Amino acid sequence: MEICRANIAVVSVGLLSPFRLRRRRVNRQPRNESDNDESKEQTQECNDKKGESSSEHNMEEEYAMELLCEYARWLSIFPIAVKHFLRPTQHKWGDPDIRYKKRRFEIGPLLSDEDACQIINEYDDKDGKPTSDSSTSTRARDPPLVVLNRLHELSYDISHFKYSHDIAPTSQSSAIFYQEVMEQVNILFGASGAMERIKGTPLPFVYAIHLRTFLIVYLSLWNMSSVARYDWLSLPFLFLLNWALLGIEAASVVCERPFDYNANHLTLGKTCVIIARNIAQALRECI
Repeated sequence: MEICRANIAVVSVGLLSPFRLRRRRVNRQPRNESDNDESKEQTQECNDKKGESSSEHNMEEEYAMELLCEYARWLSIFPIAVKHFLRPTQHKWGDPDIRYKKRRFEIGPLLSDEDACQIINEYDDKDGKPTSDSSTSTRARDPPLVVLNRLHELSYDISHFKYSHDIAPTSQSSAIFYQEVMEQVNILFGASGAMERIKGTPLPFVYAIHLRTFLIVYLSLWNMSSVARYDWLSLPFLFLLNWALLGIEAASVVCERPFDYNANHLTLGKTCVIIARNIAQALRECI
């Protein structure tokens, strides 16, 4: 969430700042108002130059905005793709068609059907087309990597955007801008890989069985000895002790896989909504 916020701020400011500086320079009034004739001539000359190049500059700025909006859409899709990748597919939406419709609804109008199919369906059929049927297909892609690879392409396009000569940043500035954006995208790579390691590294089966077996035997012997020594008066205290120790073991099982659908697991959907709202706010403020 932190990297997505910082990334969209850096990209939007780095891409649109030259246009903002040009508008300020064009709209700036002459400082010397003592000579009215000279001021009028300068104003008329500026208006003529502005009229000649306004259409070209507007098209250039519109293209930059389209490029920025495309980057923002893919950045908003990244947490959704990570959520789809981390959460298990076997749920009440076990039917592939129902699962596809649900995930397509979450993506919404941010992506086209073709791009959304590349993110939702991890398998390819015999013809190389994306499919959700894993029984007769081969796994061809990870959804987060599809989004991150697209962000890499857009990062290069944005950092090497062709401005007009009067506002174009230096090649050194473009290189620094590209390096900073790529570092943030690579951090998203690392975050996705870290969550993938958590998902793919559960507690060893032998460790879990040993812990549960030892705990059950220990509590059984303790309960029998306590009842034999203190009679039935020890049952309330034994109940609390059993509940505490077994609760710790159950909590460890829940924390073992934090990306499931239960109430105690991480609210990945809420995180996706917050990131999308932060990106939309950054776009509104940079225009």
